[in-house]
Amino acid sequence: MSRAERGKPIKEVRMKTKILVISQDQEIVKNINNFLEGTGFTIESVSTADNCLNRCRTENFDVIFVDTHIPTLPFNLLIPDIKKTCPESEIILITGHTVPEALVKLEAYQLNNFLILPLNAERVKLTLNRALRQLNLLKENRRLLLNVTAAKKEWEATVDAIEEPIFVTDFDYNILRANLATFQMLQKGVHEVIGRKCYELLHCAKDPVPDCPGKKARDSGEPVTDTLSFKGIKRRMTCSVYPQVFANGGGLVHYLHESSTTTEQEAQTMAKYDRLFDDAAVPIIVVSLDDYKITDANQSALNLLAYDPENLVDMDWENIFARDVRESTINELLQQVSSGYARIETKLLDKNYREINVRVIANLVEVGTFRYIEMFFVQQ
Repeated sequence: MSRAERGKPIKEVRMKTKILVISQDQEIVKNINNFLEGTGFTIESVSTADNCLNRCRTENFDVIFVDTHIPTLPFNLLIPDIKKTCPESEIILITGHTVPEALVKLEAYQLNNFLILPLNAERVKLTLNRALRQLNLLKENRRLLLNVTAAKKEWEATVDAIEEPIFVTDFDYNILRANLATFQMLQKGVHEVIGRKCYELLHCAKDPVPDCPGKKARDSGEPVTDTLSFKGIKRRMTCSVYPQVFANGGGLVHYLHESSTTTEQEAQTMAKYDRLFDDAAVPIIVVSLDDYKITDANQSALNLLAYDPENLVDMDWENIFARDVRESTINELLQQVSSGYARIETKLLDKNYREINVRVIANLVEVGTFRYIEMFFVQQ
């Protein structure tokens, strides 16, 4: 922008701009009126604090010139009152070459526009143009913020109306947003869910489970739907995961819903299995043959070993057996279960280092490409 252009009157859209000049120096008031004559601005002036605040209460001023050198009108006390009364007005301070010490205390009010005496037409117009550009930018930002806030509230209200759990994670599985059904399903509050790893809450695991649809969707970039058991909610559900691109990165949208089944009998069978597993009096532990870590345990197993779910799930398999029988127990179980079934006697080690004599009955379970050992324990 050239020097001549910067001093030009503001365009037609600014014809309705209202200006207030606060000064007891009639020369300053006269100069501002003369410099802006013919621009279409509405200019008023006052010389007292009461008159200033009264006008601000009854009129919306776009720009307010404040003379800092008024003995009977301390500007540092007046400006906070002006900002409270006219929070959207831009303030231009008129000061001398020495900046008043009181100005330092007004940093919080973001006073960015100054005029140094003596005034001249070019500086007044240049500073006014800059202040009006800032004002227009702030108004546009507020308008956009209101639109975005309204859209966000509409989205949240719509998603919260959905009865199935929906939550969004980043690619590291941190939960970013969740609908009301998610909090109800987990029986936890916002601060207990947002920011947590989804596999910690839903699977009571320290890492994503091997058959995690979120991991598959993240790695493939394609939507993935799988049906699996969630230890954290003690339910078997279908999880559909959709990779998404956000303004600040990427993420995964998770949608949990009841498993779709081909027949009513299949649904009843799965429900019965889940009930038998979770409510069984006999302790049951499931171990992955990929990494030999515990992937699931029912309440009876947790009670037997005195562990909380988050401490037992994802633990190395060997740690639940007494030290002097670990190697022989694991070798024997692996050898027998290779044929699909195992039955041995051994000793478990609970969280308090108490040894428990048990008989173990184990089955080999295959789910897709994943292989597990399902172990039943009978105390002796």
